[in-house]
Amino acid sequence: MKDKINSFCMSTIILSLCCASFYGIFSSYIVNTSKSASLISLLIGFIISLFISMLIHKFIIKSKELNYTQKVKIYYPKLSFIINIISILCSIFGYILITYRLTAFLSNEYLIETPRFLISLLILCLTYYTSSKGIGTIIRVSVITFFISIALFIFDAGSLITQIKLDNFLPLIDVKYSNIITSSLVFSMYFSVPCIYLNVISFNQITDQNNFSKYYYLMITLSFVIIFVSLFTSIGVNGINITKMFDYPVYSTLKRIKLFSALDSLENISISAWFLFIINTSNIMLLYIFSSIKEVFNFKDKTNTIIKVIIMIIIFIISNIIFFNNNLNESYKYIYIPIIFLGITMLIIISILIKKKRTIN
Repeated sequence: MKDKINSFCMSTIILSLCCASFYGIFSSYIVNTSKSASLISLLIGFIISLFISMLIHKFIIKSKELNYTQKVKIYYPKLSFIINIISILCSIFGYILITYRLTAFLSNEYLIETPRFLISLLILCLTYYTSSKGIGTIIRVSVITFFISIALFIFDAGSLITQIKLDNFLPLIDVKYSNIITSSLVFSMYFSVPCIYLNVISFNQITDQNNFSKYYYLMITLSFVIIFVSLFTSIGVNGINITKMFDYPVYSTLKRIKLFSALDSLENISISAWFLFIINTSNIMLLYIFSSIKEVFNFKDKTNTIIKVIIMIIIFIISNIIFFNNNLNESYKYIYIPIIFLGITMLIIISILIKKKRTIN
């Protein structure tokens, strides 16, 4: 029996999908590309992302009885196999990228003496276990994450607001306009396109469908506020020149928090929100990968379980060969690679929306 989920609970995963790539990947990129104009880039990127989010929203609510993989099969029966395989491979790469960033962060900041492959294995096992339990378990974890992250965000922003210096934002624009446009486009793709993973289930599995649109756009806006305030605080406290030096700018800024001048290392608690964002995003990406493979190849449950294990082994091997042996710490060195995959996803969404209109007419 399919899980029934209400709109609010389903929409909480948006916070993780929108924010997961920012703290460990995009924040370093944008401050090195747009510098003091980073906030302007975010604002422009958010406006673009609203348009993209609107297309994704229309895609989700069309053909309510179908999930993403099934829609591709219905509207592109001859090309569905190729398109779905491409989507699966894109998702596998995205999963590897974000789990790698979390693994690298834990290895660099906390578990210095622990081999990276052990940290990676632990994260892969955790996300595999959760995703195997289905969408119901993933959403329950997401709801808990939502309230924890909001509480931490309010605490962090309130603790650092007095340390912000407006002079750190000047000059407002000290880079080429092309840099601002480039980072805006990159941000809009990373921020909005992952929301397509909401369609890992059919829209009919949402009980109060009339409320979905309201929560959908509310969570997208809230996600942007969290990202904008986080970067605003980082630049305002440290200045752009110092912020550019950090691979994890937000985490480095959180180290400035002290409670009653007595408790140190509170950043270890605050950054846990990012850990949860990564885990939640990884969970739903794996759920899509597993369910889509089963849908495409029509595997039986027993065979599908074996395939899941094989996929996780392949992911573990690829992670260690491609990333961990190359010592790539600056995320912006490979940030453009997923843009190709995100762009392909948007082309598929737009083409299906157009095809749907032609079918109706």
